Amino acid sequence: MKIMGIDIEPGSSPSSIYQAKYAVALVDEKGDLINKWEEIGLARIIRLVWESDVNLIATDNVYELGENDRDVIKFVSLLPDGTQLVQVTYKDGRFYDLKDVAKMFGVDVQGKPTSSKTAYLVALLASKGAGTNLKLTENKTKIIISRGRHPGHGGMSANRFKRHIRGLLLRVFKETKESLDKHNFDYDVIVKRTKAGLESATFIVYTSRENLYGIVKRMTGHDLKVDIRPVYKSRIEFEVKRRVKKPLIVGIDPGLEVGISIIDIHGNPITLTTKRSIDREEIISLISEKGNAVIIATDVYPPPDAVKKISGILKAKIYYPEKSMSVEEKQELLNYFCSKFGLSITDVHIRDSLAAALKAYRELERKLNQTSSILERLDLDLDNEAVYRCVIEGNTIAECVEKEIEKKIDFDKNNIIERKVVQENRPKSQRTSDYDILMLRHENNRLRRTISALFKEKYILEKRIDELKSEFNVEIQRDRKVYQLTLEIEQKNKEIENLNKYKNNLENESKKLREVIENLVDGKATIIRNHGIIHLENGKIKALEEEINPAIVEFMNNEIIIVDNNLIRDLKILEKEKENNIEIDNKKMKNIIDEYRKEKLKHGNFTV
Repeated sequence: MKIMGIDIEPGSSPSSIYQAKYAVALVDEKGDLINKWEEIGLARIIRLVWESDVNLIATDNVYELGENDRDVIKFVSLLPDGTQLVQVTYKDGRFYDLKDVAKMFGVDVQGKPTSSKTAYLVALLASKGAGTNLKLTENKTKIIISRGRHPGHGGMSANRFKRHIRGLLLRVFKETKESLDKHNFDYDVIVKRTKAGLESATFIVYTSRENLYGIVKRMTGHDLKVDIRPVYKSRIEFEVKRRVKKPLIVGIDPGLEVGISIIDIHGNPITLTTKRSIDREEIISLISEKGNAVIIATDVYPPPDAVKKISGILKAKIYYPEKSMSVEEKQELLNYFCSKFGLSITDVHIRDSLAAALKAYRELERKLNQTSSILERLDLDLDNEAVYRCVIEGNTIAECVEKEIEKKIDFDKNNIIERKVVQENRPKSQRTSDYDILMLRHENNRLRRTISALFKEKYILEKRIDELKSEFNVEIQRDRKVYQLTLEIEQKNKEIENLNKYKNNLENESKKLREVIENLVDGKATIIRNHGIIHLENGKIKALEEEINPAIVEFMNNEIIIVDNNLIRDLKILEKEKENNIEIDNKKMKNIIDEYRKEKLKHGNFTV
C-alpha cells in the first residue's frame, strides 16, 4: 500500500489552482519515506499517482486541492478508480488541529512544520489510520454504450456499415443487460432509438464501480465504445444533519425528461421542476431534501414501474387513478391551482406530474381539513405533522390523535419517573414537592404551545415571503420583456427609416429616368454607344480629346451615353472647324459646355 501526503506551498492559493504549487511525500504502509517532491503542480501530482500506484491521498485540508467542492471532486475524478482521499484532521464529525492529531498518535511535532514536513506528516498519520476517508462517489455507476465513430454520408456500403454498427450496439447492450441481471444488480436504463434501430444506451447501476469489476468491461474499439464511469457527488459532505422532515405529496411523470411536482399536505407548492436524464437515486435525493414523501402519485393507469420502485424505496403510499387522466381533467386541476398561487405552467411534464399530485391531494383534502379542525379545537401540544402523516397512511383521525397523545403521556411519565429517582437520591431538604412538579409540567406545556404557535407563524411568514418573491420575479420578467420589446421596436423603426430613404432615392431616379426617356422619344436627346465625338476613356467622359463634366449628360453607363441633341450639334461644328485647321479657343469650348451644364442643372438632370 502506498500513501501520498500533499500540502500546499506558502504563497500558493487554491483559487489559482493551476498555478498553485505543492509539497508531496510518498510513504509505504509502515510510514517509511519512499520519495518526495517540492514545488510541483496538480497535473504532475495526478501523473505521479498513476505511475506510483498510489492507494491513498492524505491532506490536512481537502480544500487545498481546490477552491470549492466542484474543483476537489474534479481532481479526484482524474485519479485511478479506487484511489481514496483522506483528511487526517477530521474525525467523528469534528475538526482537529494537525498537531493535536499527531499527539494522539504519538508523533511529536516541534514548532511550525514546513510544507515538506507537513506532507510527510499527513501521509504518516494516514498510514496509522488517522482522519476520515471522504467518499466522493455516489453508490452508482454509469455504463455508456455508444458508437466509436459516425458513418459518413453516401457511398455504396454506407447502409451496410450503419447496420453493422447498430447490430454491434444491440449485441453488446443485450450482453450487458444479461450480465447485470445475472448478478442481481439494481439498475435503470436509458435507450436512444431511431427508426433505423439502436443508437446508444446508458445503464445507471446502483452499486459502486468496484463491484462491477470482472462483470462489465470497458471497451474502446473502432466501431464501438463502452465507457464505465463512477458517478461523483455534487458536493463534499462531512456530516449529515438530521432534521424532522415534513410530509409531502409527490407527483412523478417518468421518462427521458422527468416531471417532479412536490406539494405539502395543505396543497401548497414546494417544487415544480423537469429534469432531463435524471436517474432514480437523483429523484429520491431531490424529494428527500424537501421532506418525507408520504404519497407518490402518477396520472396513468397502471402505474409505471419507475414510480412503483421510487414509492417502495421511500416507503410511501402509491396513488394512481382508476383510469389514466385526460388532458381536460389535468387542465381543470391546474387552472384552479395556478389561479390560487399566481403561477403559469406550460411544461407538459410538470403539468402531468402536478395533476397527479393534485388528484391525490383532492382525494385526501376533506380528511386533512377535518384533521386540522380537530387539532385546532383540542389545542394540545402534539406533533401535528405526525398526525397528518398517520391519517394519510389510512388510519382514522381519532386513532392518529390518540397515538400522539399516548406518546406525550409516556414522555411525561418517563420524565416524572426520572425526576422521582433523582429526588429520592437527594437529601430530604432538596426534594421537590409534587405540587412543584405539576406546576413545572403545566409551564412546560404552556411553553411548548407557545413554541408551536411561533413555528406556525414562522411557516405562514415564510409562505408569504415565497409569494412575494414569486410576484417580484414576475415583475422583473415583465420589465425585462418590455425593455426587450422596446429595443426591437427601435430597431424596426430604424429599418423602416432606411427603407423609406431607399424608396425616395428610387423614386427620384425613376423620375429622372422618365425624363430621359421622354427626351429620347421627343428627339431632344441622342444615344451614343461609347464612341464618336463623346466617349468614355478610363471611366472619364471626353469630347474632342478634352475631359468634360459628367453633369452635362442626361444618362451614362459602361456602354451608352445620352446627351442633348444641341450639344451634339455644337460639338460637331467644333469638330469640323478643327478639321479645317481653324484654331479653336479652349476657353470658347469650355464656355459652350458650361452653358449646357447650367441649363441642365436649372431644369434637373439624371447623372450616374
